[in-house]
Formats: sequence, C-alpha cells, structure tokens
Amino acid sequence: MDSDNPITDPAWFVQAYEAGFRLYILSSTEFGTCTPLARTQAQLAMALDAGLAVAAYTRDPRCWREGIAATGSFRIRLQFFALDIESGGPPLTREMITGVQSSGVRPVIYTGARMWDDIMGAATTEFGDVALWDAAPVPPGLVAMPGLPDDPADLLSPAPIAFGGWNAGGNLRIGVQQHFERVFNGVNIDVNTFAASFLY
Repeated sequence: MDSDNPITDPAWFVQAYEAGFRLYILSSTEFGTCTPLARTQAQLAMALDAGLAVAAYTRDPRCWREGIAATGSFRIRLQFFALDIESGGPPLTREMITGVQSSGVRPVIYTGARMWDDIMGAATTEFGDVALWDAAPVPPGLVAMPGLPDDPADLLSPAPIAFGGWNAGGNLRIGVQQHFERVFNGVNIDVNTFAASFLY
C-alpha cells in the first residue's frame, strides 16, 4: 500500500499486516514540495514494528535528497525510493537515479504509460535499466482488496504495455498500482502488487 496521509496509531499498521498487506510506501515530503515531513520516521517505525517492509517516495522527483534524508536512520531499511514521474511534473534525469543509488537506496520509477509519454516521450528508453512501478490500474471491481479470498492480484494483470524500455522481454515491471484512493480503517491508501522477488 502507499499513502501520503498521517497515521498515528500503531494498531493501524498491525491491522494492515493482519489484512494481508506486506509493504508500506509513504510520501516523505510535504505534497509537491521538498520540505521533509516530520512524521516520516515515526510512521516508518510503526510499520516496521508491525512486520511491514517499507519504502518511500516524493511527489517531485527533484526532491529525492530531502525525501531520503527525511527517513533518517530508517534509510537502510528502505526497500526502495520511488521517483514519481507524473503528468505536469518534471522529467526524470540520470542524475536523480544515480543520486538515489549513491545514498545506498535502490531507485524505482513510478509512472504510467500515458504519464511517461507526456513527460519523457514514447521513444525514450534510456531508463529501462531501472525497476518500474507501473501506475496502470485494472478496471474498477476487477481486483479485490488484499486479504480477501478472491484477490487475483498479479503483476501480469493488466497486461504489460511496452513503454520507456520496460515491460518487454525479461524486463517486466516489479510493481503495479491497482487501486487508487481506497479507504482502509479510516485512511486513504492506494493498493499495489509487488514482486516478492524484488523485495528483500
């Protein structure tokens, strides 16, 4: 799951784990800015204590330094740091990728085919070596919330779309965002599926 909402109750994370969630991804800066969120480390601690793996992102990929710095000593526990490439935002640069890598954290690109094309151009394949978290949700109602018996979450559903050098041959996406703005125990979250083999 990913969320940019404040969560102050440790029991929320325990309930998320019990419901079947295994990865918590939080926004570590104020929405659309490079200002670190003071609650970042507390939320990471609660998630880890509940047994969840953790990762982080910033809405503006240029804020990767501040986003990683906001995680403090939890930086070494991050599964990855996502560079958010969305329509209306800045383009991705190789310097952003190498910057995240130089901090000791794996970079992941969060984007979707239409968003990537809008910003980077369909022919841009120079970032195909970086893991992709695809914002390509399945139609509403097709995938259940995790923890329910009929949850058919799958990295291959919806079918991968080739763009940006990803989703071709052996270089498939490692994550898919399947539901936007779902409510779990009073908190808005997005629901994702990630390849277990990608996570530590």
